[in-house]
Amino acid sequence: MNQNQKPTNVVLIPRGAFIMGTDIEAFYGTALANSQHAKLDEAPMHVRFLGAYLIEQYPVTNAEYAAFVQETNHSPPPHWKNGNFAPEDANLPVVHVSWHDSNAYTQWAGKRLPTEAEWEKACRGPDGRIYPWGNVFVPDESESPETAAETSQILAASLTSIGVRPATVSPYGVGDAAGNVWEWTADWYQPYSDSSRPTFKQTVEDKQKTLRGGSWLEVRDGTAERYFRCANRLHAPPDYAAGNIGFRCVNEVSPEQAESVHVPVEPLAAYVKQRKLSNLSLLQKRAQKNSLKDTLIAVLLIGAAIYGIIAKPELVLGAATAGIIGVGFLFTAGVNFWRRWRAVARAKQVESDF
Repeated sequence: MNQNQKPTNVVLIPRGAFIMGTDIEAFYGTALANSQHAKLDEAPMHVRFLGAYLIEQYPVTNAEYAAFVQETNHSPPPHWKNGNFAPEDANLPVVHVSWHDSNAYTQWAGKRLPTEAEWEKACRGPDGRIYPWGNVFVPDESESPETAAETSQILAASLTSIGVRPATVSPYGVGDAAGNVWEWTADWYQPYSDSSRPTFKQTVEDKQKTLRGGSWLEVRDGTAERYFRCANRLHAPPDYAAGNIGFRCVNEVSPEQAESVHVPVEPLAAYVKQRKLSNLSLLQKRAQKNSLKDTLIAVLLIGAAIYGIIAKPELVLGAATAGIIGVGFLFTAGVNFWRRWRAVARAKQVESDF
């Protein structure tokens, strides 16, 4: 590495536990506040313990990547004109780099790509928040000029220079944690190894690497609220490159930095257990309420259909239609009953697992 290159600021992520993933119920996902936009590959919510590590405060920039290209003769990103970036783009995150390109840079720099767990902890913090800045997607712009400015930073619909969007900083101080570029991680895309529910099976034919973070393109597409969530996962082949994909690096820590435990496992596991049971209790109540409601509607419709067919032959078509609709409500009542039974069974499993 060029010794004259200015080192990137790094953030110490302390040794300790954090909440990873999202609990999602496919049928009643919107009943759980933190899983409104979640996908099945994020399940389950669980506690991970990581040793201390250093993660770069921002994604690798064009200027930093250019030093690597110059010293190693590695191919520059294809959108650079004449093999170099425009001077005004020096502090933009480098894009159009594949996983292989990113990994080659980290090896040259004596660093590495973060694992999925390292990326999520650094950008989510230890409290299991939905977005790096909190649990609300964007602040209410009407409250003050400051909140309006924060909203404009979060919803920037173009690639921006690093460090100019403080509203997207994570609890640990990691900048551009969402909304600038997707970031390559070291891990292959696969189900979480400690998943107890077979709700997600890898269907990608070719092995793919996991991406994290969400990008400016999702703002333009109107999908930022889903993709900027800390637990969200995306995947792509390792040779894929695009104008909204970059990366950041991780360093190992010195022995003295790795000693103290920031968040112990036991209290965080107890908190996660309580949240899981609370979520499942909510799902039980929602399913029971809907089951009773659908059963009542089904009984009324089917009863009316029987009466119409017997007592009012001239209304047989309308009565038959009501009966068919009633059978549909009876079916959904059965589905709701089954969902409630599943929630009860999963609650028992949670009690035994923790």
